[in-house]
Amino acid sequence: MNYISKKNLKGMLAVAMLAGLSMTTSEAASVYLSPATQTVPYAVGGTTSVELWMDFTGEPTIGGGIDLDFQGAISMGVFTPSSYFTGTADSAFSGHGTADADNDYEIHFGGFAGLSGINKLGDISVNLLGTGVGSISLALNSLYGTFYGTDSLEIDVDLSRGAEISAVPAPAGVWLLLTGLAGLVTRRFARRS
Repeated sequence: MNYISKKNLKGMLAVAMLAGLSMTTSEAASVYLSPATQTVPYAVGGTTSVELWMDFTGEPTIGGGIDLDFQGAISMGVFTPSSYFTGTADSAFSGHGTADADNDYEIHFGGFAGLSGINKLGDISVNLLGTGVGSISLALNSLYGTFYGTDSLEIDVDLSRGAEISAVPAPAGVWLLLTGLAGLVTRRFARRS
Protein backbone atom coordinates (compact mmCIF):
# COMPACT_ATOMS: atom_id res chain seq x y z
CA MET A 1 0.00 0.00 0.00
CA ASN A 2 1.35 3.45 -0.85
CA TYR A 3 2.20 5.78 1.99
CA ILE A 4 0.56 9.25 1.72
CA SER A 5 2.17 11.96 3.79
CA LYS A 6 0.11 14.53 5.67
CA LYS A 7 1.59 17.22 3.44
CA ASN A 8 0.48 15.43 0.25
CA LEU A 9 -2.96 14.75 1.73
CA LYS A 10 -3.42 18.44 2.60
CA GLY A 11 -2.38 19.40 -0.93
CA MET A 12 -4.86 16.97 -2.50
CA LEU A 13 -7.66 18.22 -0.25
CA ALA A 14 -6.88 21.83 -1.17
CA VAL A 15 -7.01 20.98 -4.90
CA ALA A 16 -10.30 19.10 -4.42
CA MET A 17 -11.82 22.04 -2.53
CA LEU A 18 -10.75 24.52 -5.23
CA ALA A 19 -12.16 22.23 -7.91
CA GLY A 20 -15.44 22.02 -5.98
CA LEU A 21 -15.61 25.79 -5.60
CA SER A 22 -14.94 26.38 -9.29
CA MET A 23 -17.65 23.86 -10.25
CA THR A 24 -20.13 25.61 -7.98
CA THR A 25 -19.33 28.98 -9.55
CA SER A 26 -19.61 27.68 -13.11
CA GLU A 27 -22.89 25.92 -12.36
CA ALA A 28 -24.42 29.07 -10.87
CA ALA A 29 -24.07 31.15 -14.05
CA SER A 30 -26.99 30.54 -16.39
CA VAL A 31 -29.44 32.18 -18.75
CA TYR A 32 -32.69 30.24 -19.08
CA LEU A 33 -36.35 30.25 -20.13
CA SER A 34 -39.30 29.59 -17.84
CA PRO A 35 -41.47 27.57 -17.94
CA ALA A 36 -39.30 24.89 -19.51
CA THR A 37 -42.36 23.06 -20.86
CA GLN A 38 -45.96 24.05 -21.46
CA THR A 39 -48.99 22.78 -23.32
CA VAL A 40 -51.38 25.32 -24.82
CA PRO A 41 -54.57 25.00 -26.91
CA TYR A 42 -53.90 25.91 -30.52
CA ALA A 43 -55.82 28.78 -32.10
CA VAL A 44 -55.17 30.49 -35.42
CA GLY A 45 -53.10 33.57 -34.61
CA GLY A 46 -52.59 32.30 -31.07
CA THR A 47 -49.65 33.21 -28.87
CA THR A 48 -48.10 32.17 -25.59
CA SER A 49 -45.16 33.52 -23.66
CA VAL A 50 -42.05 32.45 -21.78
CA GLU A 51 -39.87 34.42 -19.39
CA LEU A 52 -36.14 34.99 -19.91
CA TRP A 53 -34.05 34.85 -16.71
CA MET A 54 -30.37 35.29 -15.83
CA ASP A 55 -28.54 33.84 -12.83
CA PHE A 56 -25.09 35.23 -12.15
CA THR A 57 -25.06 34.41 -8.44
CA GLY A 58 -21.45 33.18 -8.38
CA GLU A 59 -19.80 36.01 -10.29
CA PRO A 60 -21.28 39.22 -11.74
CA THR A 61 -21.15 39.49 -15.52
CA ILE A 62 -20.12 42.58 -17.42
CA GLY A 63 -21.69 41.29 -20.60
CA GLY A 64 -22.49 38.67 -23.19
CA GLY A 65 -25.09 37.84 -25.78
CA ILE A 66 -27.44 35.01 -26.68
CA ASP A 67 -29.36 33.92 -29.75
CA LEU A 68 -32.81 32.35 -29.55
CA ASP A 69 -33.33 29.53 -32.05
CA PHE A 70 -36.94 28.54 -32.82
CA GLN A 71 -37.77 25.08 -34.18
CA GLY A 72 -41.09 23.41 -34.97
CA ALA A 73 -44.57 24.90 -34.79
CA ILE A 74 -43.59 28.24 -33.19
CA SER A 75 -41.88 31.48 -34.16
CA MET A 76 -40.62 34.62 -32.45
CA GLY A 77 -43.23 37.21 -31.58
CA VAL A 78 -42.07 40.11 -29.41
CA PHE A 79 -39.43 40.52 -26.69
CA THR A 80 -40.65 42.82 -23.91
CA PRO A 81 -37.70 43.77 -21.70
CA SER A 82 -38.21 43.95 -17.94
CA SER A 83 -37.42 47.07 -15.94
CA TYR A 84 -34.25 45.27 -14.78
CA PHE A 85 -33.08 44.90 -18.38
CA THR A 86 -33.87 48.50 -19.32
CA GLY A 87 -32.97 50.18 -16.02
CA THR A 88 -30.12 48.23 -14.44
CA ALA A 89 -28.27 46.91 -17.45
CA ASP A 90 -25.92 49.27 -19.27
CA SER A 91 -28.06 51.12 -21.84
CA ALA A 92 -25.10 51.44 -24.24
CA PHE A 93 -24.71 47.66 -24.34
CA SER A 94 -28.18 46.21 -23.75
CA GLY A 95 -30.21 45.48 -26.82
CA HIS A 96 -32.18 42.95 -28.76
CA GLY A 97 -33.32 42.25 -32.32
CA THR A 98 -32.26 40.38 -35.41
CA ALA A 99 -29.33 42.47 -36.75
CA ASP A 100 -26.51 40.39 -35.27
CA ALA A 101 -28.36 37.11 -34.72
CA ASP A 102 -26.99 33.87 -36.10
CA ASN A 103 -30.39 32.33 -35.64
CA ASP A 104 -33.78 33.99 -35.17
CA TYR A 105 -33.39 36.59 -32.44
CA GLU A 106 -30.59 38.06 -30.31
CA ILE A 107 -30.52 39.51 -26.80
CA HIS A 108 -27.36 41.03 -25.36
CA PHE A 109 -26.87 42.64 -22.01
CA GLY A 110 -24.25 43.72 -19.55
CA GLY A 111 -23.15 46.43 -17.16
CA PHE A 112 -19.63 47.66 -16.57
CA ALA A 113 -20.24 47.53 -12.82
CA GLY A 114 -21.38 43.91 -13.22
CA LEU A 115 -24.85 42.34 -13.19
CA SER A 116 -25.40 39.75 -10.48
CA GLY A 117 -28.01 37.55 -8.89
CA ILE A 118 -31.19 36.05 -10.30
CA ASN A 119 -33.11 38.58 -12.38
CA LYS A 120 -35.84 38.52 -15.00
CA LEU A 121 -34.68 40.01 -18.30
CA GLY A 122 -38.09 40.03 -19.97
CA ASP A 123 -40.96 38.18 -21.62
CA ILE A 124 -40.85 36.50 -25.02
CA SER A 125 -44.14 36.28 -26.90
CA VAL A 126 -44.23 33.19 -29.12
CA ASN A 127 -46.47 32.78 -32.19
CA LEU A 128 -48.23 29.42 -32.55
CA LEU A 129 -47.91 28.26 -36.18
CA GLY A 130 -49.97 25.08 -35.87
CA THR A 131 -50.47 22.05 -33.69
CA GLY A 132 -47.37 20.18 -32.64
CA VAL A 133 -44.24 20.75 -30.61
CA GLY A 134 -41.97 23.74 -30.91
CA SER A 135 -38.74 24.44 -29.08
CA ILE A 136 -36.60 27.43 -28.22
CA SER A 137 -32.91 26.82 -27.64
CA LEU A 138 -30.31 29.30 -26.44
CA ALA A 139 -26.83 29.76 -27.92
CA LEU A 140 -24.01 32.27 -27.56
CA ASN A 141 -24.29 35.19 -29.97
CA SER A 142 -21.19 35.12 -32.21
CA LEU A 143 -20.77 38.92 -32.27
CA TYR A 144 -20.64 39.29 -28.48
CA GLY A 145 -19.17 35.86 -27.88
CA THR A 146 -18.88 34.44 -24.43
CA PHE A 147 -19.95 36.08 -21.18
CA TYR A 148 -17.31 38.03 -19.31
CA GLY A 149 -17.09 38.42 -15.55
CA THR A 150 -15.92 41.03 -13.10
CA ASP A 151 -13.39 38.61 -11.60
CA SER A 152 -12.36 36.46 -14.55
CA LEU A 153 -12.05 36.92 -18.29
CA GLU A 154 -14.72 34.38 -19.21
CA ILE A 155 -17.66 32.85 -17.35
CA ASP A 156 -18.94 29.41 -18.29
CA VAL A 157 -22.68 30.06 -18.69
CA ASP A 158 -25.22 27.24 -18.85
CA LEU A 159 -27.58 27.89 -21.79
CA SER A 160 -29.12 24.41 -21.86
CA ARG A 161 -32.44 25.33 -20.23
CA GLY A 162 -34.56 26.31 -23.22
CA ALA A 163 -38.29 25.81 -23.60
CA GLU A 164 -40.64 23.34 -25.28
CA ILE A 165 -44.16 24.37 -26.24
CA SER A 166 -46.82 21.87 -27.31
CA ALA A 167 -49.79 23.33 -29.16
CA VAL A 168 -52.70 20.90 -29.04
CA PRO A 169 -56.06 21.01 -30.84
CA ALA A 170 -58.94 22.61 -28.94
CA PRO A 171 -60.86 20.03 -26.88
CA ALA A 172 -63.77 18.25 -28.57
CA GLY A 173 -66.19 19.86 -26.11
CA VAL A 174 -65.37 23.29 -27.50
CA TRP A 175 -66.07 22.13 -31.06
CA LEU A 176 -69.33 20.55 -29.93
CA LEU A 177 -70.40 23.78 -28.24
CA LEU A 178 -69.51 25.85 -31.32
CA THR A 179 -71.37 23.43 -33.60
CA GLY A 180 -74.45 23.62 -31.36
CA LEU A 181 -74.38 27.41 -31.32
CA ALA A 182 -74.03 27.51 -35.10
CA GLY A 183 -77.02 25.18 -35.39
CA LEU A 184 -79.14 27.43 -33.16
CA VAL A 185 -78.23 30.53 -35.17
CA THR A 186 -78.97 28.77 -38.46
CA ARG A 187 -82.33 27.50 -37.15
CA ARG A 188 -83.30 30.96 -35.95
CA PHE A 189 -82.57 32.52 -39.35
CA ALA A 190 -84.46 29.67 -41.09
CA ARG A 191 -87.60 30.42 -39.01
CA ARG A 192 -87.54 34.08 -39.97
CA SER A 193 -87.50 33.25 -43.67
